[in-house]
Amino acid sequence: MNFIRPAALAALCFIAPVPHAADSPDAHYVAELFFAAQKTRTHFPDILKINPALDDAFLYDVQRRFIALQIAGGSSIGGYKGGFIPQAPIGGVLFAQGILHGSPVLDSGEFQRLLVEAEIAFQLCRELTTPLADIQALKAATCQIFPAIELPDAALPQLGALIKDFPHLRRLLIPTNMAASHLLLGAGREPANLDLDRLDVKVTFNGEAIGFRDGAKSTDDIWARVLWLINDFIIANGYTITPRHVIIPGALTGLHPGTPGTYEVDYGALGKIEFSVR
Repeated sequence: MNFIRPAALAALCFIAPVPHAADSPDAHYVAELFFAAQKTRTHFPDILKINPALDDAFLYDVQRRFIALQIAGGSSIGGYKGGFIPQAPIGGVLFAQGILHGSPVLDSGEFQRLLVEAEIAFQLCRELTTPLADIQALKAATCQIFPAIELPDAALPQLGALIKDFPHLRRLLIPTNMAASHLLLGAGREPANLDLDRLDVKVTFNGEAIGFRDGAKSTDDIWARVLWLINDFIIANGYTITPRHVIIPGALTGLHPGTPGTYEVDYGALGKIEFSVR
C-alpha cells in the first residue's frame, strides 16, 4: 500500500473547506491512515499539526475505528491500558497477540521506536460490563496482580519534541491507541497482603539503574487509577472486561528507551521480570 498518497490526501481533507454539515474530518478515514501506517511500519501522521482544533471526542472516535480495523484484521482484545491518571487521564486497548511471557528477546527492528515502561497488571475474576462502586469493590473483583512491562511502539513523528509538549503528546496518543504494541507479564499473585502504593520498583539496563520508584515517597493511588480506567474508559466506551483480560493503569518509573541490551525490573514483593533487546 502506498502510504504517501493517502497522507497527502489526508492533508487536503483537513485543510480544505468543508460543507456546513461536516465541520470535522472523517474519523474513519483518519483511522485508515493510522492502520496503513501501522501495516507499513511508518510513523503515524500528526493530525493535530494539520487540525489543532480536534477535540477528545473526535480523537476517541478515531481510536475506536482504528481498534475496529485491527480486530477486523485478526487481532483480539487482550486488555486495556491507561496513562496520565489522574491529572489528564487517557485510555487504550491492548491486543492479545502482543502479550508475552517468560524472558523474551525482542528484535528492535520490529519497532519504530521501542519504549520500556514498568507497570502493574490487574486481572479480574469475572466478566464486567457495569461500573464498579468503589475501590473496595474493585479489590473484591481482582483475582491476580502481575509485575508487567509495557513495550509500546512510539511511532510518532518527532517524539523528542512531543515529549516536551505534553498537551500535544497526550492528544496524539488517543487516536493512535496510546502506541500499544506488546506487554510482558511476570508471574501472577493474589492481591491480598500486597501494598501496591508502597512497592519499590527498580529498572536496570545492563546492570545499571535507569529508573526507580520509591514506594515510601510515592503519592500514587494505583487502585484509584485502575478504577478510573475501568469505569471512565473501559465501561464508558462500551467494552467488556473478561477474566482473560489484563489492565495496566500507567507507568511507574517513566519512559525508558528500548535499546539493545538486557533489562531487569525488580518489583520487590511482586517479583522480577527480565528481557533483552537485540
